[in-house]
Amino acid sequence: MGLSMAVVAREVWDTRDLSGAVLDENGELRTGALQTRYEPEDLNALEAALRLKEAHGGAVTVLSPGDVRQLDVAREALYRGADRAVRIAADPDELDDAALGALLGAAVRKLGEVNLVLVGTAVPDTAGSLLARHLAHALGWPAVSWVDAIEQLSADRVVARRAIEMGYESVECQLPAVLAIGVALLEDDPRAPRPAKAMLKLKLKKAEVPVWTPADLSMSDLAPLRATRRVRREAVPPRVIETRTVDPENESELRAMLDSVRKGV
Repeated sequence: MGLSMAVVAREVWDTRDLSGAVLDENGELRTGALQTRYEPEDLNALEAALRLKEAHGGAVTVLSPGDVRQLDVAREALYRGADRAVRIAADPDELDDAALGALLGAAVRKLGEVNLVLVGTAVPDTAGSLLARHLAHALGWPAVSWVDAIEQLSADRVVARRAIEMGYESVECQLPAVLAIGVALLEDDPRAPRPAKAMLKLKLKKAEVPVWTPADLSMSDLAPLRATRRVRREAVPPRVIETRTVDPENESELRAMLDSVRKGV
C-alpha cells in the first residue's frame, strides 16, 4: 500500500542554553539573544512518517507554517528524506492552536488525498498541546495523542501505542487520521530522528519550496478562528538560594539546621 502523509514542521525558539533573562522589560521574548531549532517533537513526527514510508511505500509532504527565521525547517525536512515541502505564509506567533489547526487543515485538503497527518506534541503549544486535536477537528478526522509507536497499519486502519499514566495503551482508529507524536526522544534512543544527508543537501539546496498564503487556502480572515489571544508574558523572578555552613561536629547547630528544614526557612 502507498501512503500519502503530511507532517507539520515548526521552527521554534531555542531556550535551552540561555544566559540572562528570556524576556525583556515589556515581557516580550529577547529574540535577538535566541537561536531557533526544528521543533523536536515535529522532528520525531517526521521520523515516524519516514519509517512508515520505508515500510509501506508512499510519500511524505511537510507543511511548515511561518516565514524562515534562521533555520529553514521545510528544507531541513527534505534533507532528511521528505518528498515535498510547502511553506504556509502565516505567523504562528499570531495564531493560537485553533486558528493554526484550521489553517493547516485547509492545507491538508489542498494537498488532495492524504491518509495520515503527523504532528509533534509540543508542550508549549499555545492552547495546551492541542494543535493536533484542532487540526483533526478542522478535517473531521479521528486523532490519537501522545503516540509512542505505530504498531499496525492497513489500508483503512491504524493501531498506535500511546503513553498513558504508568504505562501504555494501544488505540485503533480509522484512516484518514491525525497522530500526535509524543515528547522528544533521547539522542541514544534507537527511534531517534535521523540526521540530514549530505547528498540530499547538495541535491536539494536550491530546490523550490512553494509558499501557500491563507488566501490560497480560501482562509483570508483567520481572526474569527482564533479562540485565545496572549495578553502578556511575565517572567518568574530567579530563585535565590541562601547557603549556610554548619559545623558537622556541633550537635546544636545540626539540630537548628534540621529544624529550619522542617519549617521551610
